[in-house]
Parts: sequence; C-alpha cells; structure tokens
Amino acid sequence: MKKRLLFVTQYLHTGGVERSLLTLLTDLDYSKYEVDLLLFDHSGLLYKLVPPQVNILPPLFDTFTVSLPQAIPLLLKAGRLRLLAGRVLSSTLAKFSKGKGVGIRWSIYRYSLIRTWRHYDSAISYLDFFCNYYVAEKVSANKKILYNHMDYAYSESQGWPCPRLERKSFATCDYIVSVAEPARNTLAAYFPEYAGKMRVIHNQISPVTIRALSREEGYQDGFSGIRLATVARLVEEKGVLLALEACRLLVDRGLNVRWYLIGGGPLTEELKQRAAEQGIADAFVLLGEQANPYPYIASCDIYVQPSLTEAHCIAVEEALALWRPVVVTDIPSFQRQIVEGETGIHVTLHPQGLADGIERLYASAALRGELSDRLIGSGTRNSGELAKFYELIEA
Repeated sequence: MKKRLLFVTQYLHTGGVERSLLTLLTDLDYSKYEVDLLLFDHSGLLYKLVPPQVNILPPLFDTFTVSLPQAIPLLLKAGRLRLLAGRVLSSTLAKFSKGKGVGIRWSIYRYSLIRTWRHYDSAISYLDFFCNYYVAEKVSANKKILYNHMDYAYSESQGWPCPRLERKSFATCDYIVSVAEPARNTLAAYFPEYAGKMRVIHNQISPVTIRALSREEGYQDGFSGIRLATVARLVEEKGVLLALEACRLLVDRGLNVRWYLIGGGPLTEELKQRAAEQGIADAFVLLGEQANPYPYIASCDIYVQPSLTEAHCIAVEEALALWRPVVVTDIPSFQRQIVEGETGIHVTLHPQGLADGIERLYASAALRGELSDRLIGSGTRNSGELAKFYELIEA
C-alpha cells in the first residue's frame, strides 16, 4: 500500500523555496507514495507546473495574497470575518514595525483555517511560520516534518518570528529540516532542546531540467554589453536595494552593463522610481516574475546574488548548474555554497564591494571563462538530498 504524504506551503510564486519544492515533487517515486498538496492559495506562475501525479487540495485561504482592498469585499461576502481581521491587522502592524505580527495573526487564523480531513503517514510543512503552525496544530499524521528555510537570527532581528509558536510547533513534530548547516546551527542555538530533531537537507535542483528549459528564448533587447542577472523576490533582505546602488556605481565608472532583476515583490515600484531618479533606468531592468527564468540566467555574462541573508539559495545553485560566473555577498550561507575563486567570488555586503567584485569579472573575460569551465567539469552538486528526505519519511 502506498504511503500518504501531505505537503503544505503558502503559494507557488517563482521563489527558490517554491522551485525546490517542485523539484522534490517531480523526483518523488509515485509508485510508493500518494501525495496531496495543500496551499494557502492557488496563486503563482509555478502553480501550473505541479506534477500531474500530485492531488492539489482546495485552498485554505484563497485571498491570502490578494491585495487588501480586493480581499475586503471577497472576505465580507464569504463571511470569513476572522480572516479579514487577520488581513487588516497584518496591514496595520506592518506600518508600525519591521515584523508582520506573525503570532497575533496566527492567533486569529488558527480559529478560521479548517483541519485536514484525511490522516497521513507523513505531513511536511515546506515553509516557515504559518505552514509550520498549521501542520503542527491542524493536521493528523503519524509523522510531522517542519522545514526551516531562513537564518533565524536575522529573521528575529527583523521582528518576524514568534519563538513561542516555534517552540510549540517543534515540540509536536518529529523532524525539523534546515536547508543549510549555518541555518541549522543558528536554529539549534535558539532552540537547543530540539537540536536532536534537526536535520540538514539542501534545496534540490534538477540540472537536466534546468538546462533543457534554458534553451528557450530569453533576452530580446539587443544589448551588446555585459549582462548581469539576479533572480530574487524584490524585498529588502534579498539585497535588491544594494544592487541598485551598485549598479549606479558601475554606470558612473563608465562600465557598459545592464542588470536584469527577475522576480516580483513589494519593492518593485520603489526600485523603478529610484532607478529613474538616478538616471539608470536603462541599466537596471526589472523583468518581473518569469515562470522560466533559466534562459535569462544561461545568457547572462555574470550572475549576481546580493542577498543580506540566505539559508541555502536555490537561485545560486541554478546559476552554477548553468555554468555562470557568480558573484555573491560574503554572508555565512554563501561562504559554504561558493568556494572563493573556484566556483565564484565573494564580495563585502556594501554597494562599493558589490560593484568592485562585478568590475573584477567585467574586466576579465579569462576569469569568467575559468569559473565557467571549472563548473562544467564539477559534476552534480547536492546529489543524495532526495535520499535524505526518504530516510525521514521511512524511518
């Protein structure tokens, strides 16, 4: 008899977490597992890429990512007043603090989100916070696995987590999966009593699939200079404001570059406005969300990830799989992901440092070629991660 698995996440936008989940769902052995996928809402360009073997359940909260003005009449009409209160409260809290009032919102949502009707062999929350809380409190399963995709110390500095709810959720689960060793170590420092439950499974990619998809059409603007590319959600922690300042420095230095940002997010309009004000709108191009970002990565001259924090960046792994020269900020996760001078280069977490690192590769086609050639001969990274996942659900 097949084992029943439930995966829970918020949505399927084009972020790294979502892409790594799709890779995992694609690689599962469906002769052994029957899989349900539960989303908070069915939004996102990647929704249509869910493997056909996966049974997608009705959404938990179908206005989760709808803008508040649009959500209010929909929730009023549906009589979902508690969910409406949660949306209004989160919007209000966001104006007064860095954090989003996660604990307060969950105190409302927990009474409105329905329980799953089916019992599962394993339930996997693939995203921090609400998904973890939901699986811990609302799902019936023999085994519960909660994922941690963040640097907990950085997240707490921004006011996002609710340690009380983390502790409660971790007490009820069987395993806590971090996607990188530094993230696991930080989490263990905050919750040492649950360190024995913690495991590391790196985010997965499929190099064969990525390379096949990369052959589709990408850039169509006829630019003849050096293309820089970044795939990221347009939020502060992804370093997109840092990228804007670095791009201005590169233009001021007379470098013929065009920096393409692939992704959406709340900073979209601010970035467009700042780029226009600084006279670099032609050099700093926002392409928006792309269901298939790989042609843009494959055709860029330098891939740049300017993040302020990461656990294990899937976009960097994808750039490496496409053999691109990579520039990353010198944060703990990238120190493990990228070997300086061999698989990419590290730069200081500052516009000047980022611009200097990019200029170093801009000025040396030979160095760019060496990095690419080394990646071509390096083989597949992070092989065996699926086996680690199987170990948890079969243990």
